[in-house]
Amino acid sequence: MKEKQFAEMVFVLAKKQGFDDCEVLVSNHREFEVVVSKGKIENYTDASSKRVTLKAVKDKRSSFATTEILDETSARFLVESAYENFMITDTLDEDDIWAERPAQEPFEYEDVFERLSVREKIDLAKTMEEKCLSYDKRIQNVIMSGYGHQRSEIWLFNTKGLELSESFGYGAAFVYLVASDGKKPKRGFRAMYGSHPNEVDVEKVALEASSEAISQLGAQSVKSGKYKVLLRRDVFAQLFFAFSSIFSAEAVQKGLSPLKGKLHQKIAVESLNLIEDPFFEKLPIKRSFDNEGVPTVRKSFIDHGVLTTFFHSIKSARKDNVKPTGNVFSQRCVPLNVILPEGSLSYEGLIESVGEGLLVIAFDGLHSGVRPVSGEFSLGANGYRIAGGRIVEPVEQFTVSGNFLDVLQKIELIGSDCEIVSANWFGPSVVVSELDVAGS
Repeated sequence: MKEKQFAEMVFVLAKKQGFDDCEVLVSNHREFEVVVSKGKIENYTDASSKRVTLKAVKDKRSSFATTEILDETSARFLVESAYENFMITDTLDEDDIWAERPAQEPFEYEDVFERLSVREKIDLAKTMEEKCLSYDKRIQNVIMSGYGHQRSEIWLFNTKGLELSESFGYGAAFVYLVASDGKKPKRGFRAMYGSHPNEVDVEKVALEASSEAISQLGAQSVKSGKYKVLLRRDVFAQLFFAFSSIFSAEAVQKGLSPLKGKLHQKIAVESLNLIEDPFFEKLPIKRSFDNEGVPTVRKSFIDHGVLTTFFHSIKSARKDNVKPTGNVFSQRCVPLNVILPEGSLSYEGLIESVGEGLLVIAFDGLHSGVRPVSGEFSLGANGYRIAGGRIVEPVEQFTVSGNFLDVLQKIELIGSDCEIVSANWFGPSVVVSELDVAGS
């Protein structure tokens, strides 16, 4: 059954059930990934999946239901499940269905990675492993060497006449390895993302992961204290996304964000600008509307240190009497693409500017060591000690702790070393004036 035909069937059933309005979101997801270890395929994924979500509204209250099949039985199941959920919900928050069509034309993603044969993709994964093992004899094991790509296509229909479709996706290569000098083994990890195979350089991935692991051999602990810290671009991105939920209006409304009461206030240094741009050319994923059909827009949510907006769904926007921001993805209200504009100093210049301090290249415990409700974090880390404005030795087994909002207030310098460090972050490294470090 076609998507539109299925949606129309659901609309008829939903009206009979007494719903005022409803929306059907259909998503097709196609994924390929091959992971190699010791020259053999360890994991192979070549699969497609479908998900259908119904949002139904009655008396300005919404309920949801999901299925994976487009047929009459599933249509009835969706409506009946949504009604059952509606009957037991106790929320008084008002919701609605969106009617305005996006001004931006929908994006169409052509998965060029599909033009590569399966053999070519397996060979690329094997090439990374071979490059890593030949880099240095101290690299003992490439735990994972992977190459893959994915494409999603969505259709959105609602009873207010909105009909939208769009596709998006990306490809990636990653490698995770271990080096050893006979003492403590050290890990190396690198990933690269792109819209086209030419943007995913497997040799660079292998080289960077290998060199980082080797450079960490012989690492020592550091003395506890307060340090000036250079957070490498990927590490700062990881820290941001660990706390990205605090920018959700729903979290703020429920008292689950330290940003409650801080809208239009200065929460970061004046030099910090964070932009959410769903159309950003250099990042692979682009969207013209979110999963509620709301148009996406480019916005500076931190503008010269000032918090200018939260990320709003239709429901949270109605509660605050503002417009939704087009940020509902995967049933959560989150930024799609985040850009930190570049500063003036190169990566080497940032190291020199630190003088005496630490360079952090990896965090551990990002799922357990962060508390978004308070903004507090305590994370295991490794990196390098900086002295005299240069890297002097690798360091490990230390813990960095603080508050994310304090970090935003303590950013001294922003680098010019912008790179794509995840599928949805483009930005440089930053220097934080002071962080608590627990070591030896």
